Amino acid sequence: MISRVAESCFWLNRYVERVEVLARILGVNAAFQLDSGLDDEACWRPVVIVVGQEKDYLERVAPTLADGSEGEIVQDYLTWDDDNPSSLRSSLRLARENARTIRETISLEMWETLNDLWVWLGEREAWKLYQKDRAAFYLRLRNQCLLYHGVARNTMLHEDPFEFMRLGTALERMGQVARVLDIKHHGVAEVHHVEESAEEIAQWLAILRFCSGVEPFLKRHNAAPSGRAVAEFMLFDPAFARSVRHNVDQLCELLGLLAIDADEGVGVRALSLAHEIQRGLERATMDSVLEQGLHEVLTQLVEQSAELSDAIYRDFLDPVPVEAVIQAESPA
Repeated sequence: MISRVAESCFWLNRYVERVEVLARILGVNAAFQLDSGLDDEACWRPVVIVVGQEKDYLERVAPTLADGSEGEIVQDYLTWDDDNPSSLRSSLRLARENARTIRETISLEMWETLNDLWVWLGEREAWKLYQKDRAAFYLRLRNQCLLYHGVARNTMLHEDPFEFMRLGTALERMGQVARVLDIKHHGVAEVHHVEESAEEIAQWLAILRFCSGVEPFLKRHNAAPSGRAVAEFMLFDPAFARSVRHNVDQLCELLGLLAIDADEGVGVRALSLAHEIQRGLERATMDSVLEQGLHEVLTQLVEQSAELSDAIYRDFLDPVPVEAVIQAESPA
């Protein structure tokens, strides 16, 4: 398989996942603000922080706050801003661009699903829906992303290109869930052991909604969400499709499959790192996480997802001959 094709497959699904998660956060956050009564800065600024665009936002966009409410400005920045590489429109454009370069690899139905969404986003109809019914606008984006995943699963051969797409999805979800959980730290307060306020419980419920986790969580717990229970569920539940543990398990499985299909020695670094992260999660407990600090643990997971992305790139997408790696790593 050509590394260029593998890279496009990998990034195609990462960008689609970003569109879905961000659309879900933006759609849910407006309802959360009404329930919680938080002001615009406390409710919307954390979303900018967790997508990694706080510096750009403060330098380029925040000075325009005098022209409108921060909630509206943040939503506009994260939805339409072409100069923000993490905006919905930028992510969808990059997803479509990756799909276009591998038209011969993906199915016609996948291309049509993604292209139809991109065309719709550029039409006046989408802008009017954004102005008139924000929840319906974000819901359409989320549903089209879910449709794309279903179409991909049912119309592609389950061979290497499809596995690279699943690899992109799993890696993106691992990092995204860690970032989404950290909204609590940036928005209301640090997670602690004492009884939580109604405002904090509302935010934990919103965080579950950000990740489509309300129903799965309630099947595990018959009580109102608490910080400890939500964090434990999203970090460690192996059966929840968006938990860190589930996606790290997926990464180990997929990297193992791809390494078997590749030349001898290819994929060793990425697989070794994935297993190291998996072992760390197996050893950890919620008590040890809270003792270390949830924010610190989540920051470490985000950094590990970036390291794993680099390792996947070096192993599969820009491979160096194994002999050259051995020679470079050997003592002089």
